Amino acid sequence: MSTRSKVLVESRAGRGDPIPERIVKLDDTALIRLIQETHDPDGRDIDCQPLMRNIEEILYRVAPLGIQAAMQKTPAPSDIDNAQLATLSFVVNRISSQMTYKCLVNGDAHAIAVSLLQLLSAYFWDAKLVLLLAAFVLNYSECWLVIQIHGSSKLASKIATLKQVPKLGILKQQLEALNNLIMLLLDLAKCIIEFKELPPESSDLPELSTAHGAIPTAVYWFTRGIVACAAHSTQFTASNYLHYAALGHIEKELSALADKIKISNERLQKQLTICYQAIDEKKEIDAYKSLSRLIESAHIDNMKVLKALLNTNEDMAPLIEGYTKNQVNLEVLRRKYVLLLISGLIDNPSYELDILGQIYMESKTYSGRINDFEFVWIPMVESTPMTEATKQKFENCLAAMPWCSVGHPSSISKPVKRFIREKFHYRNRPILVVLDPQGKVSSLNAFHMMWTWGTFGFPFTKQREEALWKEEFWRLELLVNGIDMTILNWIRSGRHIILYGGDDIQWITNFTDTAHRVALSGIPLELVYVGKGDKSEQEMKPLVDTITNKRLSYCWKEIEIWFFWTRLKSMLFSKIQLKTNDEHDPVMQEIEKLLMYDGIGTWALFSRGSDVSFTGRGDDVLHTLQKFHEWKENVKRVDFFDALKEQYEQLCGDDHPCCHLDFDNIAGEIPENMMCPDCHRSMEQNAIYSCCHEPVQ
Repeated sequence: MSTRSKVLVESRAGRGDPIPERIVKLDDTALIRLIQETHDPDGRDIDCQPLMRNIEEILYRVAPLGIQAAMQKTPAPSDIDNAQLATLSFVVNRISSQMTYKCLVNGDAHAIAVSLLQLLSAYFWDAKLVLLLAAFVLNYSECWLVIQIHGSSKLASKIATLKQVPKLGILKQQLEALNNLIMLLLDLAKCIIEFKELPPESSDLPELSTAHGAIPTAVYWFTRGIVACAAHSTQFTASNYLHYAALGHIEKELSALADKIKISNERLQKQLTICYQAIDEKKEIDAYKSLSRLIESAHIDNMKVLKALLNTNEDMAPLIEGYTKNQVNLEVLRRKYVLLLISGLIDNPSYELDILGQIYMESKTYSGRINDFEFVWIPMVESTPMTEATKQKFENCLAAMPWCSVGHPSSISKPVKRFIREKFHYRNRPILVVLDPQGKVSSLNAFHMMWTWGTFGFPFTKQREEALWKEEFWRLELLVNGIDMTILNWIRSGRHIILYGGDDIQWITNFTDTAHRVALSGIPLELVYVGKGDKSEQEMKPLVDTITNKRLSYCWKEIEIWFFWTRLKSMLFSKIQLKTNDEHDPVMQEIEKLLMYDGIGTWALFSRGSDVSFTGRGDDVLHTLQKFHEWKENVKRVDFFDALKEQYEQLCGDDHPCCHLDFDNIAGEIPENMMCPDCHRSMEQNAIYSCCHEPVQ
């Protein structure tokens, strides 16, 4: 055995355990202090990514025992700058030479690692790792080049014979351990490079400071891993490779270092994830604040606000046009009133969508300023990425929209969704936010005006709402406009009309039979069933079918019933938002009475033509009509409904059920005090929490 071989055997055999006990027990503080002493960057910086791609490409082409499989795909071609490579080649060769020499003559891996870090003291952490990898790969690839081609090249064969290259079959486990360590080193290097490439705005994040504290320890173990890989790959061509130590010792050492590298990488990956989350949160907060300032500022048109809300730029066509379904840009909305329909994925068919579509289409037949507005649907879809079922539901909604729509739910960013929830008060129910031609919010929810007056409420401002209410009074047209032309014709001819509601089929049968018997006395009555406000379409359908099939009275369809009650609630919410005092507003009192009686059960409203006589509770009204024979003489001196009202007030007295009103949280402001429309005393306020169990989109 040569002298050199003896030195090598003695130095490596004296290493004992894979990682010396004094290093294992070295606490993080002492280790960090030690590594920090080797770190003195002078400001020089290198672009690590191209060099890393070059390193990965070399390793992929070396491909010993599964490196290709571990990488899964061919690395992207390197685009390293030749000028930078010329500058770094000297450093890489110097590190490679020193690493090889020290690994051959010095068995103290800790000392080698520290000396290499001292050699790289002028570089930042990420550059140290990439340069160490490049230096290792330089020798490693040369080694494998000889191994791979020695069977086909006489020159390589002679070199392999001279170096006594061993048969690789007996080294399978050791090579697998080496490959595993190399892949872990690549992952750790990439992770630390990612920290370097975090955006500048992340520099003051406390999460980043925590990560920076863990980097020196990770760099140390990375360097120890490189030293071990270099030492063992050097021995592949050493003539005494199989004699210096048991092969199990090699595998044990590499596995122990792999565990240390893996722990460091997992810790830093966790910190990196936390940093990315903190950066995203900071970006979202900044974007939210920026959007808030933008919408509160004055603009010459609405383009800046719309671009911010719809998350677009000059080169994008973010909208889908309603009729053609072609992509269009925001110019179609410039200096128009824009009504933002904000909702989840509306079930198709949907009453809101159907009726809103009718109103929208009717508005397009008018001329003049009323045409100066457009709708844009903003879908609020929380789940990302969307499932196939959700995608299909979105496509169905998009197909049903006659107005412009956002092209894809992902266009609505998290800051915009937060703004919509916090500033527009969106609560998973459709709202209609109005932006004026300058992008200023003129109404947070125009649905109340839209359901009450349709496009006649344009431009849907508070001032317009107040003006429309000043012109209104309690009349039957206010309740049925836009719902049923048949009733409007009855109103014009001055007929006696009874609207009635509830879900008690026995009461409905008794009430309609009694009303028909009264009508036989020469008093023509038109009865209209308008359903119950808190019942769904499925719950109303059996009642509507029964009334229609038995011909008990004229009966609205389910969509008309829905619109009637939605419209009635919208009127009340409109009054509340205008801070109307119900004590001095007969219209508001009558609206409250209808909604309260609907909550109790059954009711009936009596009107001759346009003039509403009164609204009564179901049982009391039925009882009064059943006693018609006792007061029918009064009809000779007053109108039938006036006589009915007199008798009703005498019979019902003050003994009647408690009244209550339910307010949805989408109503906006809820009045601090309300008067009972029956007894005119102040009503108590109670809080009720309910869940509609709607699926989250």
